[in-house]
Amino acid sequence: MLLFAAVLALGFNLGGYALFDPDEGRNAEVAREMAATNDYVLPHFDGLPYLDKPIVYFASAAAVMEVLGPTETAARLPAYLFTLATLIIVVWFVRRRWGTDAGWLAALALATMPLVLAYARTTIMDSALAFCTTLAILAFWDERPVLAWAAIGLGSITKGPVAILIPLATLMPYTLLTGGKLRRLFPLAGLGVFGLVALPWFLAVSRRVPEFPHYVFVRETFERVTTKSFHRTAPFWYYLPIVPVAAFPWIVPALARLRNWRWAWLARRVNPMAQEATLLACWVLGPLLFFTLNQSKLPQYLLPLMPPFALAAARLLTRETSELGGGGGIGVGRRTYAVIAALFGIALVSLTIWLPAPISLTPGERAAIPQTALALGIALLISAGLVWYAGRAERPRPALAVMGYALTVMAMPIVSGQLLTAVGEDRSSATIARVIQNARPMGAELEVVGVAAFPTSLPFYLRHQVLLASATARELTSNFVIDYQEQFRQGSTSPLKPAEYWRGRVRQCRTPVVFVARANDAPVRAQLDSVLPLLAVEGKYAAYGPCAASSAR
Repeated sequence: MLLFAAVLALGFNLGGYALFDPDEGRNAEVAREMAATNDYVLPHFDGLPYLDKPIVYFASAAAVMEVLGPTETAARLPAYLFTLATLIIVVWFVRRRWGTDAGWLAALALATMPLVLAYARTTIMDSALAFCTTLAILAFWDERPVLAWAAIGLGSITKGPVAILIPLATLMPYTLLTGGKLRRLFPLAGLGVFGLVALPWFLAVSRRVPEFPHYVFVRETFERVTTKSFHRTAPFWYYLPIVPVAAFPWIVPALARLRNWRWAWLARRVNPMAQEATLLACWVLGPLLFFTLNQSKLPQYLLPLMPPFALAAARLLTRETSELGGGGGIGVGRRTYAVIAALFGIALVSLTIWLPAPISLTPGERAAIPQTALALGIALLISAGLVWYAGRAERPRPALAVMGYALTVMAMPIVSGQLLTAVGEDRSSATIARVIQNARPMGAELEVVGVAAFPTSLPFYLRHQVLLASATARELTSNFVIDYQEQFRQGSTSPLKPAEYWRGRVRQCRTPVVFVARANDAPVRAQLDSVLPLLAVEGKYAAYGPCAASSAR
């Protein structure tokens, strides 16, 4: 019942707020164009090939949009469904290995981690990648290497070579540490299945875009890992504060027996329990080491590392409960969690009377944060009380403790609706798109030109292409387009225009055109102000025009 409630919470108000730019807006538009053109091989963004990410998530979202239409819900639904599929895999595997209670508890723990919650509701590929890597690692663990390589193949056309790295960075150290043979990880049948799953799409795109192989293996893989050209660099300790928050609260019981690491190390070759602990540790530490050394760092890279924390917590809680007679296991980490949750709860409640001034916030965000923080702070305090009481009572109550652990994250999507709406208004172009649509003259087509500015969700909300006047094409947030921009600028139908293109359109405006500029771009806005009416300033962008209507007046 708790797992069912957690699943409902994951999907609560899924389409109730606007798409966040740049990632959600761009990915949703790629899916919308795929559904509109029925080209399920080569993704496009604003009419240009978009090969920065593979096909699986785009195709999934496009298929949903074929049914539901191009909406926020349709764009986010595949992430939610991939998360549910991951929960099903965890239940299926853990129930067979550790029992029914452990299976339900492992899935509940995974569903109520903040990082899992965040990316189950985001139009981005990481939830699909986490599904593939989780299936691959558990299939290897279950001695099913062919299924594992099929999952790796699907992951490779979901987010690229990282889908190969995460399982191998987990299983190869584990195999060496426990005395196994590495060749068992690479059966010919498994490698053949990998090729059957991953190669057809890769070859099809390479035939249409000959530059694709070089871009994938050199630019998107080698340079992303070894250079700082992607502007996502961070210090080596970047992930250390993120991991505890991402896996909270289940990281507390998961690490409660960490002091026994020496026994697990010494018994890793002969004791099944020690081998289980070793695999879960390798699942976290192996990929984490790679991500730490990687020059490109983002929080969502840690999402495939959340299942081992959930499995470790379920394994420890249920095992000690059964060994200690119906409730002793809930004492694992109980005091530690109660103190941490209470301190965080008090800190969040204090935001209702003190909000740090240096934080840059919109009025909507500043109004929504205190009440959201108050609700989450109260939830944390209740959670701390439930876990403390459940283990302190004369008759321990495991279900009450589990409810306490799960409560806070289950409450997040329910109490944060106003804040998400406010953030969406700031980080999305939904509002400015409505203003532009309302400015369209009756019976006329309206063009939109971005002047060194491109809100990535604007084509999605306008339902048509947006022209971009830019010297670098960086506003499209596509490294592939940036690398080959001269090729894409050719032809009168290309949406990518020279930097001065907009000036000519303002002077000779035969059809209605709206110009979008960055709100802080003072030189461009001053020139537009002198010739066109200001439609709106929304978030980071300002809209002017339409120029044809202005000329008529």
